[in-house]
Amino acid sequence: MREKGQELGELVGERAEDWRPHRYGWSTNDSASESQMPTLDRIITICVTKGRSVHTAHRLTKPRASIGSVGGRADMQIDDPEASPLHCAVAITENGVRLYDLDSENGTYVDDSRIQVADLEDLFAFRIGSTEFVVSIVPVPELPRIVGGDK
Repeated sequence: MREKGQELGELVGERAEDWRPHRYGWSTNDSASESQMPTLDRIITICVTKGRSVHTAHRLTKPRASIGSVGGRADMQIDDPEASPLHCAVAITENGVRLYDLDSENGTYVDDSRIQVADLEDLFAFRIGSTEFVVSIVPVPELPRIVGGDK
């Protein structure tokens, strides 16, 4: 006989494949090369600033990442009873980060407004339940090129 947690894990696993947003033109191809990632010139971090998971941070190292409750299959897991296993997702854009609600029951909020999609820039905040997040975008300076190094 299956336990409830096992069934939930299987359901989350099935839904993880479509965590998506296809409806927003987001490709599901995870094999995007690093040359296609617009983050090579910056470091993007999602930090929890309020809630049970305060001081938790996730550095975006791939084009998109999911956020959800502890025990789910999200890339960034938070301890918040109002968070769904796959609650929302972030995708790297040319200008910052795009936040997508994944049809969560309790919603994702920016400036106390429930959103489906929102574009976030450096130091923009968003909320899931009682957990608040801040997006940090730090430019990476170019390294100087050495001229005439090969002889």
